[in-house]
Amino acid sequence: MIERLLKKIHQFPTQLLLIIIGALLFIPFLGKVHLFDWDEINFAESAREMLLTHSYRMVQINFQPFYEKPPLFIWLQAISMNYLGVNEFAARLPNAICGVITMLVVFNVGRNVFKSQLGILWALLFACSILPHIYFKSGIIDPVFNLCIFLGIFFMYKLTIFNEFENAKSRRRGRRWNIFLSAFFIGLATLTKGPVAIILIVFTAVTYLIINRGKLKIEIGEMLSWWAIIFAIVIAWLSVEYRHSGFTFIAEFIKYQFRLLSTEDAGHGGPFYYHFLILLFGVFPASALIVDSFRKNNLDDSEQLAFKKWMLYLLYVVLIVFSIVRTKIVHYSSLCYFPITFLAAYYLNYLFDNKMRWTWRQTVPLFSLGLIIVTALTGGIFVMQHPNLFAMLHIKDDFAKECLNAQVYWSANDIRFGVGYIVLMMIGILMVQMKNIKWGIYLIIISSALFINTVMIFIVPRVEKYSQASLIEFLASKKDENCIVETAGFKSYAHYFYAAKQIPSSSDSVKTKYIVTKITKVNELLSASPKLTELYRKNGWAFFRVNQ
Repeated sequence: MIERLLKKIHQFPTQLLLIIIGALLFIPFLGKVHLFDWDEINFAESAREMLLTHSYRMVQINFQPFYEKPPLFIWLQAISMNYLGVNEFAARLPNAICGVITMLVVFNVGRNVFKSQLGILWALLFACSILPHIYFKSGIIDPVFNLCIFLGIFFMYKLTIFNEFENAKSRRRGRRWNIFLSAFFIGLATLTKGPVAIILIVFTAVTYLIINRGKLKIEIGEMLSWWAIIFAIVIAWLSVEYRHSGFTFIAEFIKYQFRLLSTEDAGHGGPFYYHFLILLFGVFPASALIVDSFRKNNLDDSEQLAFKKWMLYLLYVVLIVFSIVRTKIVHYSSLCYFPITFLAAYYLNYLFDNKMRWTWRQTVPLFSLGLIIVTALTGGIFVMQHPNLFAMLHIKDDFAKECLNAQVYWSANDIRFGVGYIVLMMIGILMVQMKNIKWGIYLIIISSALFINTVMIFIVPRVEKYSQASLIEFLASKKDENCIVETAGFKSYAHYFYAAKQIPSSSDSVKTKYIVTKITKVNELLSASPKLTELYRKNGWAFFRVNQ
């Protein structure tokens, strides 16, 4: 029966099957929870303002130039919102589609460099590991940015391999295409998030050059063409900005990039090992399966060995660069998702072919990390089920205390999600150890996807009630009112998006005005602006109307 099922699956067009799996994993329930401050709401608001002002050449926030990000991803969101409306689903759909495309890309890369089996495993591991999966259901820039960089690196890798049986004319044509495609995708990555795209691929290429004793196999003329294409793409965008705003945008944009490298932007600091921990737990279960992939493998041919080196160097470069950078944010190391999931697929591919063994080096990390993740989730749920335990946490922040007092229904059965996952994980490990390798691995991967989706559908919306739900509830209630909503004492983009702020006009001075603040900032606000009427307080937030 199992063999018949596998045969039917193999007969089904693989890429179509991956599209269906990706669509089922990423698209449903995209709008179930509000966009999160800051990044998700920031980008969605920029797209909304593009549609409102019909100004698509640059990113803006509060109808003012926003110098921190280029416009490519915002364009994608604006297109989505233009057809689907200004809402959470439309803001997140571009990344869901990007998730499906990423699965197809890594499948085809894995199939072309190694074999279809590795490509399938790579696609499934990418889709079913925790943070990669979550990011494809988010409204942040990084999934599109990372895909463009990966494609830029892949086509550069193609330049470093040599097929002696290919005729000279075909080889030259292929190299020209690879140069163009590598530069084209790096140019798009630069238009998505900035010059960090160029920095990362250059550092990776230089690392490859140094470790391989100067053997990069890319000619000077080819490299000059590569740079020329990137500059042409970037300058085409910047020239439009220069004609409209002079050197101001370019100067502010560059200033922001340097600030990210030298300061803890927005208070996001952390220890040097921050990203190591994020990737260890965030790219689970793939991160638990990569230990044996670092070893030299004589089974690889020269092209496979070269590709593996590119993935390893990419992993090292991203980890080192963003460990040095003082601003520490979870998604800064998200480009590592590609090499980590590749290394896991690489190991499993040889495991399936009985050319690598399953040992304690896989069992211990897989079970231990899974147990820690599940324990953290179930422990958190248990605390939420017993609010009196909050007092034992000795929380000093009054705002946090009030947030945790939100009325949220939790069932004693909610811990079954984590318990079910760890049980399935244990069964999968036992199946592998009993030589039922393929079904054991697929059970581990599928159970991970089910666990992540269950948490996002049933747990995350309830957790949001402790943070921003009351704030957004108030803002959304003012969406159709001819008013202005402002915040005091904290930074937010939520009041622009959810209160649907309109283009500033001369009539703004006569509109009703509301101010939102945290309860810890009320006295400070009242001393600065005494002409306020308090409307109500809820879950740590205080809402005021400005007296005319």
